[in-house]
Amino acid sequence: MYATYRISNNSNYKTYYKNYCKILSSVITTAKKMYFDKLLLKSTNRPSTIWNIVKTLTNNVTTSSNIEEMNINNNLTSNSSTIANAFNAYFSSVAENLTSKNYPGTDFMNTNDPLTHLKKNFKQTFSSIRLNNTTTHEVDKIIHSLKCMDSYGYDEVSTRILKNSAPYILSPLTHIFNKILSTGIFPDRLKFSEVKPLFKKGDRIDFSNYRPISLLTSFSKIIEKIIHKRVYQHFNEKSKLVEEQFGFREKSSTDMATYALLNTVLSSLDKKHFIGNIFATYKRLLILLITIYC
Repeated sequence: MYATYRISNNSNYKTYYKNYCKILSSVITTAKKMYFDKLLLKSTNRPSTIWNIVKTLTNNVTTSSNIEEMNINNNLTSNSSTIANAFNAYFSSVAENLTSKNYPGTDFMNTNDPLTHLKKNFKQTFSSIRLNNTTTHEVDKIIHSLKCMDSYGYDEVSTRILKNSAPYILSPLTHIFNKILSTGIFPDRLKFSEVKPLFKKGDRIDFSNYRPISLLTSFSKIIEKIIHKRVYQHFNEKSKLVEEQFGFREKSSTDMATYALLNTVLSSLDKKHFIGNIFATYKRLLILLITIYC
């Protein structure tokens, strides 16, 4: 039809061609929608399926994650051991370098004892916290709340393996976790993680174009959730968190923060007050919101 329309002087051919192009486009769109709807209905992990669909539609093809060479001291190096050590040195020092650059003259990065830093900067006393022992029921509940994944840390024990073996290891795990809570000592082996560099964008031989992904052991995730529950409960009971803290809290979200802002602004406008808002952003993140009333 396109070829006929191109060589013919009849205007009707052009009309027919354009109409059928619209029909074909509509049919293709409908077929794609039906295809992706079926994928979502059959999927057991919808978020992952949605991301795969987005990647397909945007032609975002995953490239190889292998790092063949890197620029180290203006020299291209392909030795895997040298590259690994260079990545380790870069990732372990990047936070300190940024802090010293953005906050010159501060010394809190130089102290090796976090308690010394806290006592130096906070003069008021803090209420003591007691980490109560856990139970096999709580440990089992946390294990089954973890996402069933095949990724693992240096111990090569994935959450899938952990869930399958949970009935046989609940008692020894609970005993170990209670020892951690009672002594206040977090085992060094549970602090180990397998760090993998993930390429973001730009030049692949530049270290600054990678971000680290830390793969922790599955066991450390369990004790972290146990401690988090007790610390979070302590902060709530002692009212250490202000009402304006919306992030990382149960029954709270950014939607509620937006509602609180709009409600305050509209209420002030109803009272004939002047409203001033200051939005300060740093690296595309909103880190400060101050509403001023006159």
